Amino acid sequence: MRVFVLTTGRAASKTFAHACQFIDGMTSAHESNCGQILSRLDYPDNHIEVDNRLVWFLGGLDKRYQDRDTYYVYLTRDNDKIVESYLSRWHLSVSIVRAFYHGVLMIPKKPDIATARESCRLFVQTVDENICYFLANRSNWSHVSVENLEQDFFKFLEKAGLSGNRQALSKAISNVHNLNKKKYVKSGWLRSLRNYFSSRRLNR
Repeated sequence: MRVFVLTTGRAASKTFAHACQFIDGMTSAHESNCGQILSRLDYPDNHIEVDNRLVWFLGGLDKRYQDRDTYYVYLTRDNDKIVESYLSRWHLSVSIVRAFYHGVLMIPKKPDIATARESCRLFVQTVDENICYFLANRSNWSHVSVENLEQDFFKFLEKAGLSGNRQALSKAISNVHNLNKKKYVKSGWLRSLRNYFSSRRLNR
């Protein structure tokens, strides 16, 4: 059995992966195949994979893994909080929302902060709609909300037929990793000049 956690990102996915380490008979990882090309969707049996980029490979997952041996988790968080979290990380070297703005929406110019926020909102909305469409005709999935994380997590275990040390699981779930942590780039006049013209730094 394999479990794939589908999410927009910025929704306690690291916490979820950490907690899954305490599920009996299963391994778990967070973005374990990042940077891979040919083996991007190669996951071992009895494994739980948490990776917000899986939403771009839904057709591949469907083709490669039979529903009878696969379980999905739809991990969500309040969308406004996700949007603001992504906006605060717009400047990262590998930024999925900035790539969405330039590469998917095909907008070459640097956005102002209001435009970047709306682009982040469209990104989150689009990912959510794609996940819902993918799961619409399936029964082998559970919804887990960050706002109701512990209760939903144990409902997922029960429905998926999984078990583990409840005390260890509860402790792991309560320790939310990296939910709102901001990452900053080094300052300097040359970097500041580059960022003025680059879309990595938004003008506030």
